[in-house]
Amino acid sequence: MIRRPKFYNSHSSSNKKGSDKIEMISFKLSFPMILVATISTILIIRILHKYFLKPYFLLQQFKKYKGCLCIYRPVIGIMREILINERQHGDAAFDMKRRMMEDPSLRVVASPIMDRVQLSLYDSDLVKQFLNKESMVTIKYTGMFSKTPEFLKNGLIFTEGEKWKRQRKLISQVFHFDSKNNSLPIIRATAKEWIDNHCKISTESASPSFAVVDVSKELKMYSSTVLWRIFFGEDRFLEGQSGPAMVEVILNNIATTRKLSMSLWNFIFGARFFSLGLREIDRQYNLENKIIKRLFYSKFEQLRESINAKTKAQQSDSSATNATSPPSSNPSFKNLIELLIQQSEGLPDLEIVSQIYTFFMAGTDTTSELLTTSHYLLATHPEVQAKLREEVITEIGRTEEIKYDHISKMEYLNAVIKEALRFGSPALTTTPRIATQDFMLGEIGVKKGTVVTVDLMGLAFNPKYFSQPEEFRPERWIEKKDPGTIDTSTHLPFSAGARRCIGEQLALIESKVMLCELVRQFNIELKTPFELKMGVGLVYRVNPPVNVVYTPIQY
Repeated sequence: MIRRPKFYNSHSSSNKKGSDKIEMISFKLSFPMILVATISTILIIRILHKYFLKPYFLLQQFKKYKGCLCIYRPVIGIMREILINERQHGDAAFDMKRRMMEDPSLRVVASPIMDRVQLSLYDSDLVKQFLNKESMVTIKYTGMFSKTPEFLKNGLIFTEGEKWKRQRKLISQVFHFDSKNNSLPIIRATAKEWIDNHCKISTESASPSFAVVDVSKELKMYSSTVLWRIFFGEDRFLEGQSGPAMVEVILNNIATTRKLSMSLWNFIFGARFFSLGLREIDRQYNLENKIIKRLFYSKFEQLRESINAKTKAQQSDSSATNATSPPSSNPSFKNLIELLIQQSEGLPDLEIVSQIYTFFMAGTDTTSELLTTSHYLLATHPEVQAKLREEVITEIGRTEEIKYDHISKMEYLNAVIKEALRFGSPALTTTPRIATQDFMLGEIGVKKGTVVTVDLMGLAFNPKYFSQPEEFRPERWIEKKDPGTIDTSTHLPFSAGARRCIGEQLALIESKVMLCELVRQFNIELKTPFELKMGVGLVYRVNPPVNVVYTPIQY
C-alpha cells in the first residue's frame, strides 16, 4: 500500500481552511482594478492596431510598384534616420544621399508615419506630377507636429484654402519688382554695416592681420536685420545686447518644437503633456513661448502706433498741398506691416502678428544658413573663391556700389549659390502634405490619408541627375550637361508650384550682395581644426560653430 504524505491529505481540516483562504484571496479583485485592467488592455490593443498593424498593412500595397522601397519602422518611419544619422555619421541626410547614390533608379520610399503611410518622392517625373496637383488634392500634414506654435499655425506657411489665398494675395504685393529695387539699398547698407562691425582687423593678431567670426551665429543678425528693415520699417528687431540673444531664443524655440513633436512623449500623451511642465525642457519651452508671445504682440503695437502716426502726418501734408498739384506717379513704398494693417479687409490681430512671426522666423535662419554653407564651401574650395572674386571685380569693381543689374547677370555667382543650395539646402524635404482624396502619381495609387513629401536632398544627390553629386562644382550649372541642371523638378530648395517660397528672390539677393561684398574685400578661410558635420536645428545646416577667418585683400 502506498501512503500519501500528510500534505496531500485532502481531508485535513486545516488544509481545507487554508485552501479556502487562498482561493478567496486569489479571486477577490475590486471592480476599479478590473476596470483599469480592461481599459489598459483595450488601449494597448488599440495602440498596437493603430500604430503598428494598420501602417504595416497599408504599406503592403506599395510593394508592387517598380522603384518603390518599403521601410517598416513604426510611428515615425524614416524620419528617425535624421536623428540617428546626425549622431552616427555626422550628417542628418546621410541615408537620403546614400539611398540615391546606391540606387539612382529609386522612385519612392514608403514608410509609416503615425497611423498612416508617408511617400517620399525621389523621381523627377513623379515630383512634377505631384507639384501640379498638391494644392488641389492635399493639405499640410500636422499630425506629427501637434505642438506647432499658434503664430505659426495662423501664418502664411501653415494656413490653407481661402485663408491662405487671401494672405498670399496681400503679402505678394511686397515682392513685386519695384519692391526688390526698393529693398536693394537696405540690403547693401546692412551688409556693409555687418562687415564693419564683424570684420574689423584684430590689433592683437600677427601680420598679416585678420578677423575671426562665428558666421553660424553672426549672420543670423544680418538676415534678421535686413528682414526687419524691409518688412517692418524699423532699424532693427531689438536694440542693444538683447537683440542677438532674443533672435537665438526664437530660432531655438522652433527647433525645440520640432524635437518635442518627434518625441515619445508626444506619441503617448499628445501635445498637452508638454504644457504640464513636468520636465525642465518643457518648463523652459513654455516660458520661452510666453516671452515670445508678449514680445511679438508688443512689437505689433509699436509698429501700429508708428504707422498710424505716419498716416496722420501724410494726411496733414496732403491737405496742405495745393489742390491743383498733380498726384505722384510713384507712391511711397509700403512695407509688409503697413499693407497688413491698412488693407481694407481688416485682418484680425492674431493673423497680423502671425505674419510678423512667420516672416521673421522663416527669413532669418534659411538665409543665414545658406550664407554659412557658402562660406564653408568657398573656404574649402579656394579655386572657386578665386574665380568668383574675379567675376565680382570684373562686373562690379573693387569699391563700386552693387546694383541689381550686376547680380542678375553674374553667371558664376548664380552658379555658386545654386550649387551651395544643392549641396546643403536649408530644407531636407518639402513640407509633408496629406491627401484629401484618392489620386494617381503615374501608376501609383495614392489613397486619401496618405502623406506625401519630396525628398530634396535625395534628388540633389542622385547621380542620374547630377554627376559626382558629392563634389562641389558650380561649373555644372553653366555647362548644363547634368540633366538636373535643366530639369526644374530636380532642384527645389524653395519648393515649387503654388506653395513656392514667396521670399525666394529676397533671400537670393541678400546672399548674393553679402558674398560679393565679402569676396572682393577678404580672403575667406576656416579656422582650423574644423570637421564638417551637417545637422538639423530649425533647418538643415553646417553644425555650429563655423569660425571663419577674414583676411583683407591688398590690391
